[in-house]
Amino acid sequence: MTATVTALDADTRADEDRALVERFRSGDEAAFDALVRGNQDRVYGLLWRMLGNREDALDVAQDTFVRAYRGIDGFRAEARFSTWVYGIALNLARNRLRDRSRKGRDRGVSLETLETDAPGAVPAGAAADCPRAAAEHGELTAALEACLEHLPETLRGAFALRVFEGLAYEEIADAMECPRGTVKSRLNDARRRLAECLERRGVIGGGAA
Repeated sequence: MTATVTALDADTRADEDRALVERFRSGDEAAFDALVRGNQDRVYGLLWRMLGNREDALDVAQDTFVRAYRGIDGFRAEARFSTWVYGIALNLARNRLRDRSRKGRDRGVSLETLETDAPGAVPAGAAADCPRAAAEHGELTAALEACLEHLPETLRGAFALRVFEGLAYEEIADAMECPRGTVKSRLNDARRRLAECLERRGVIGGGAA
């Protein structure tokens, strides 16, 4: 029942976003402000998990909506606005990660930072995607966030969109511009690697994958 309600809420939100897009295209600037308010927390959450610190996440989130504002003509009405914006955010996050790599900067993530700046714990019901996880357990959540740091950005993005943002495979495929089968492969690889990382940290026992 909960999943059904969540799906209905997501569909309603998507319809509201499409209506706001049409209003914005018709000249209503306030409609875009409403789009930002309705999606900024989720975009920040994704970017925090991709980039690992508040400053970069906020900076790239702002740039994401600037790009969305300028490129709104590229949004297809049959898609979800949130999925389209996630795609922009992922591309910008990828650029930021490459820039940091060239400059020799690490992500600067610590467990203390995770506890104070993290946008939220693993959502209830995500245990199927998080290896043998009791999603609400704080220790597991902090360790999982730390383990995400060590995943390649393609695996990190797929996992974050599925587990933390609750996107369907098709939506992740749209956001990441890859086939559905690639999404499944990335998720399986991410789960395996995260299980191994959590086992090394002693958070879960062996055989969790």
